[in-house]
Amino acid sequence: MEKMLALLLGFSFLTGCQSMRPQTLGELSSGYTYIPVDPFSVQTVPGDSCKKEELHSNFPVEKGFLLDGKPVYREITGSLPDNSVRMLVEQFDSKGNVSYGAGKVGGKAESYRVTVDYINADTVNQEFWISKTMLTREGKRVEVPLAELPSFFRYTSGSEQYRVSRADPGDSGYTKYNVPIYVGVGLRAIADVRVLESKANISGIGVIGAEAEDKRLSGTLIVQTLGVSGKSITGALPVQSELNRTTAQNAIVAVASIKTLLYSSDVGKYPRVVGLYIPFPGGKPLVNALISELSQKRVEWPRPCDWYDETSNKKIL
Repeated sequence: MEKMLALLLGFSFLTGCQSMRPQTLGELSSGYTYIPVDPFSVQTVPGDSCKKEELHSNFPVEKGFLLDGKPVYREITGSLPDNSVRMLVEQFDSKGNVSYGAGKVGGKAESYRVTVDYINADTVNQEFWISKTMLTREGKRVEVPLAELPSFFRYTSGSEQYRVSRADPGDSGYTKYNVPIYVGVGLRAIADVRVLESKANISGIGVIGAEAEDKRLSGTLIVQTLGVSGKSITGALPVQSELNRTTAQNAIVAVASIKTLLYSSDVGKYPRVVGLYIPFPGGKPLVNALISELSQKRVEWPRPCDWYDETSNKKIL
């Protein structure tokens, strides 16, 4: 049932459903939204369920709980509790600035990147210390509260600069924030498009393919795996890069096929950082600063364990 639900969710976002939620104020301000990132590896560490003392605190001995066994990391798909389909639309202006939002109707000559992720994931809350500065109208760089949208009557638009650290820098100019980091495996479909007509619907991969077929937009299409590999996975991936109705349909079929293969024992699964959630306003400079800091040292992912009897090798917890 869970697999079927995930497939149905994937189809709705690929084809472009008409009941997509409206953009929030935060998303309109380039914040409060899911940001997919190029996948990079994580550092797997034992989760609480791997530690005997944590289990004894949850199941006191006086209530009859005695643990006598060995911990073994849980299978990957069982370690990733959430199935989700996440979509991001990036709009690029002539100066190279990027704004984020949900699916929408694009205008003539506008450029977009539409990314749809289909992931089995876990969420790691990562601490960051962040400082933001902007230029005033008089040309002076000053600190600006990160969680507020500054008045551009006082500050120069596009002058934002961020300093990000995962360790406390001991500087009063920094504020600590928790940023959800998504660790998981799955699939990603990316459409880079340029609108040719007065407007075009870019609310889903399938819709984009149809719009390209009708010459309302042009672009390319990429389907990639996120932490999964194997002969069956390679065979299911489409090889076309041209964006049209046929390649969009092929992408839909490929994603549906590979989604079911995630549960196969002969498919290699290697959890990756696949995205993060921005819980405050901030555009591309902030995203780049966060990703740069994350790439300095691997994110620790606490993986859960199952316990087995040392004699019979049967699962006991």
